Amino acid sequence: MRDYILALSIARDSTFAFPKLRRMLRSWFMKRDLATLERFDDYMLSDIGLTRGDLRHLRRLPLDVDLTHEMERLREQRARGVRGR
Repeated sequence: MRDYILALSIARDSTFAFPKLRRMLRSWFMKRDLATLERFDDYMLSDIGLTRGDLRHLRRLPLDVDLTHEMERLREQRARGVRGR
């Protein structure tokens, strides 16, 4: 699934004249939307597979990083850690 999302992201970026600018704007909007998630309680965040630490980590990333991909990586990493115990 991750490979599909990555290929889709690359394909979308290649169809625009300024793919890096598009990615940076999308990240800026997503970071703004993270403020909404920060108002959720810990139970709601855990329900979607994130923690407050994840939100802080995502907000500190540079704008040229795909936050959707990074969020998925954090969720998968946590799921593997829970299953590995």
